[in-house]
Amino acid sequence: MSGSSDCNIDRTFTSTFYFPNQATKINQISRIYRNPIYIAREYKEMIDSGEVKNQVELARKFGISRARVTQILSILKLDSLIIQELEKLGDPINSRIIKERMLRPYVIKSPQEQKVLLNILETLFPK
Repeated sequence: MSGSSDCNIDRTFTSTFYFPNQATKINQISRIYRNPIYIAREYKEMIDSGEVKNQVELARKFGISRARVTQILSILKLDSLIIQELEKLGDPINSRIIKERMLRPYVIKSPQEQKVLLNILETLFPK
C-alpha cells in the first residue's frame, strides 16, 4: 500500500528546541575609517616612487577599478587649505565623517567656491 496516507504514521517524530532567554551579544568589530586625503597621498606616493608603474597597476594591486583610483587621486586637486584642514583630522578617523565622495564635487569648483567647504570643515571641527 504505498502512497497511502497512513504509511507515514510510524515515521513521525517531534523535536524540542530550547533558546536562551537573552540573546548573547557578539563582540562588535570596531571599524577603521581611513581619511581620504591620506589614501590619495599614499596612492600618489606609490606611483611617484615607482612602486607601481601607473594607475592601472595600482588598481590591480588593490582590486579596485582604474576609475576609482582616478577619483581618489582627484581629491588632491582641492585647495591646499582644505587639504590641510582634512589632514588635521588624522588617520584613521573615528567615524566616516569625511568621505571621498563628499569631496569630489568640490574638485571642479573654483577656489572661491571651495571656501564653502572650508567653512563647513571649520564649523564641524572647530580648532
